[in-house]
Amino acid sequence: MAGTAARPGAVARLAQWALSNFASSWFLLAPLLAAYAPRRLFQTYFNLFLRRHARRVLAVVDPYVSVDIWECPAAARYTRYDPVADNDTTYEEVKAYLSGACSQDARELRAEGAKEGDGLVISMRDGQDVADEFRGATLWWSSVAVEELQGHGGPGQQGNSNERRRCQRLTFHQRHRHLVVDEYLPHVRRQGREILFRNRRRRLYTNNKMIQYASSYYDKAWSFVDFDHPTTFDTLAMEPAKKKEIMDDLDAFRNNRDFYRRTGKPWKRGYLLYGPPGTGKSTMIAAMANYLNYDIYDVELTMVQNNNDLRKLLIQTTSKSIIVIEDIDCSLDLTGDRARKPPPRTPYDPHGGGSQVTLSGLLNFIDGLWSACGGERVVVFTTNHVDKLDPALIRRGRMDMHIEMSYCGFEAFKTLAKNYLDIHAHRLFAAVEEQLREVGITPADVAECLMTAKRAGHGEDASLAYLIEELQRKKAEAKAAAEAGVAAAAAAATKEAKTTGNDEVDVRPADVAECPVVAGYGEDASLEYLMEEVKRKTAQAMATAEAAAATNEDKPKTTCNDEVEEEGEDAQESDDSGEYYE
Repeated sequence: MAGTAARPGAVARLAQWALSNFASSWFLLAPLLAAYAPRRLFQTYFNLFLRRHARRVLAVVDPYVSVDIWECPAAARYTRYDPVADNDTTYEEVKAYLSGACSQDARELRAEGAKEGDGLVISMRDGQDVADEFRGATLWWSSVAVEELQGHGGPGQQGNSNERRRCQRLTFHQRHRHLVVDEYLPHVRRQGREILFRNRRRRLYTNNKMIQYASSYYDKAWSFVDFDHPTTFDTLAMEPAKKKEIMDDLDAFRNNRDFYRRTGKPWKRGYLLYGPPGTGKSTMIAAMANYLNYDIYDVELTMVQNNNDLRKLLIQTTSKSIIVIEDIDCSLDLTGDRARKPPPRTPYDPHGGGSQVTLSGLLNFIDGLWSACGGERVVVFTTNHVDKLDPALIRRGRMDMHIEMSYCGFEAFKTLAKNYLDIHAHRLFAAVEEQLREVGITPADVAECLMTAKRAGHGEDASLAYLIEELQRKKAEAKAAAEAGVAAAAAAATKEAKTTGNDEVDVRPADVAECPVVAGYGEDASLEYLMEEVKRKTAQAMATAEAAAATNEDKPKTTCNDEVEEEGEDAQESDDSGEYYE
């Protein structure tokens, strides 16, 4: 028993001796270790071993992860749809994404003017937080402001100042880590870009003449003004069925990014607008831009020196834009004859001279390899004479949809009446409809008539009566012009018949009456129809005369009685052939 009792006392004395010696040894070794042992050794040991275990312990207590998205030190420059690589725009995109949620949930807000446009960006004040839902996961955003010490001054100078930087802090459960990193954050950036894009001022660009192009001078390739055209598809004078077809096509283009990627096609679409002047081709472009919320790049081909400059203009355009070349048949020699005769070779003059853009260069501009740099572009050509364009320029795949801008119909007139007179129906609409069936008049002329009557202070009845009088006057002018053209065509056909050695061809009034002027044909079509009819009658007369001459040459010699009978037959043939000259 005594030995057993003595053992604990010995253990206690041993522990007391070890503790006292360790303490004394530590006091001796600590200064040496602090002086000679590298500090990095302790940091490495802590980071590699102790911190990892500490994280595991803390994850059981606090399983939430946070991500900070910091504001750029300099003001982020955001241009149109694509982020420019000058500064990171993630913070601006996140703030724009949270603007809607902040305005509904947060109690303390901060309003800032949008960098482009007249809108406001609503964000949280420091210390506020809002919740967001994404695919069943709940995430929290909070605004945090941190004071950072910034040093200023050169060598030998001292100066410090505090800079206040903000960040948007995202907090989520660790089981949603892959969902947040792989899907949620890219979703936030895309939605933020869309919001910034919608809030910007849309622009109308035109190309400058590039004598010496340098890629560093970005703003010299294009100059712009703010685009604020009021036309929409609701106010566009066009048949409702055709408008709906165009709008459906634009929607299908805008919403089918995955389809274009899956089929291996560049995300672009071409539209050819053709028709007489004044039928609303430029107005259609403005309506398309407002419907899609796109910028417009108006390319003036006469200002482009060569194909290389045209390609450089293309790569300076952005996504979500409409590239327009108006009156393409008048801009350059790009008609069908260009493919049959090579263009003249002229030395390149960097200080002036005509454009050397070729048909091949323009085709590559539309759907060549360089056309795929960037996506969601619309290319629009306008022309008054579609038959003059080279077929390779307007084939499907380049100009995917051909839209004829025709004369004003009754449905288009009702849109104009609503726009200018604010009426949907009237007793004179039937008379206007009857006149529009017989007269070809452009929507611009109809709008000008209504505007003229409106400026004169006329009411609805007087304005519509003025329009009817104008339509009747144009109808009379068209009839007089057609009759003059008929006379000129008949004279030209008679002259042509005389120069070929044939007798004069007479055109009966009944033949003139059959000319389809009253059927709604235009002046050119009516005259061409009449000319063809006169030529046909001339050819018939010539064929009859040649057949009669050949018959006379092939006749055998006969007796006197036979000659008398043949003369009677010849007289009968002359009477028959005379039917063509009545």
